[in-house]
Amino acid sequence: MAITVLTTAAMALRMGPRLGVPAREIDRLILPFVLLAFVGARLGYVLSHPAEFMSPAEILRIYHGGLTSHGAIAGGFVTLWWASRRRGLPLWSLADATVWAVPLGNIFVRFGNFMNGELYGDVTALPWAVTFPGEPGPRHPLQIYEMLLAVVILALTLPLVGRRRFPGQVFWSVVVLTSVGRILLDLLRSEDRVFGIVTLGQIPAAILIVIGVWFLLRKSRRSAQSARSAQS
Repeated sequence: MAITVLTTAAMALRMGPRLGVPAREIDRLILPFVLLAFVGARLGYVLSHPAEFMSPAEILRIYHGGLTSHGAIAGGFVTLWWASRRRGLPLWSLADATVWAVPLGNIFVRFGNFMNGELYGDVTALPWAVTFPGEPGPRHPLQIYEMLLAVVILALTLPLVGRRRFPGQVFWSVVVLTSVGRILLDLLRSEDRVFGIVTLGQIPAAILIVIGVWFLLRKSRRSAQSARSAQS
């Protein structure tokens, strides 16, 4: 998590000025962004696993339970919204500059999950399967799958910074690609299903895909119309 924070901050400081956000504003946002991302991640876990918490005091015991990536995204976005309103900064440009926390988090945090022997997939006979201590049978190393997917997403979306057609394009491209990957990879996590083949993680991922695709299509059409109007 510490490496995720440091690399995300470095990326945001570098990308911010290219996207119209001064580096000094990014620097001022780092601490509240990290704090609210962790608060959101914790609250996301509490809301999705209420049976694990017998009293409100247990929410503050960070060694009990865990964090959720979707809660972290929500907490981070609240910070960006607050900054845009309070300091007059462009919300979607802020989001484009800081969204790297999502793929970078999936690289470094999932490595920690792998080393801890948690968030693995179903039993498989594939040659790269991993046997985790105390768990029956070799399993899909979903943590490694998510790390590789995050590297691919970074490779696909980093070039968008230089040819961005509208604010928010980078943010929603990263979020949609990550959410599609989450839905597909969670198909290999049958122990976490809440009904049918659906896991808890797939529900917010599906919602983000719908919102993101709608945003990208709407903005793309407006951008195309503006380009045609300028040519005429």
